[in-house]
Amino acid sequence: MSLKDRIAADAPVFLNPGEFAEEIVYTAGGGVPKTIQAMVVRYELSPTEENVYRSLKKQAEIFISRDEVTGIAAVNKKDDRITLKDTEGINQEARINDVISGDEGMWHLLVGW
Repeated sequence: MSLKDRIAADAPVFLNPGEFAEEIVYTAGGGVPKTIQAMVVRYELSPTEENVYRSLKKQAEIFISRDEVTGIAAVNKKDDRITLKDTEGINQEARINDVISGDEGMWHLLVGW
């Protein structure tokens, strides 16, 4: 078994809500919202790139399955939106700031709101 096969096989472990994952809502540009499992790593407030030290932006890294059934097959940074809970448990709509990586098993996204 190759490393790529092992990563794809291990994805359900990380996306298990009893282990690391939580539910988020992924809305493809103009599409229907889809509830999926994701591993979310939230960041503290940080200055935005354009307005350093003047405004703050909340960010999170999200790991989701790269699968049409249990996750998302394709990511569109411009039009897709993600709804997730912030550190206080309030639902926030986030934009995809960057696709950090995407292998055969998982997407690794940086989102902000």
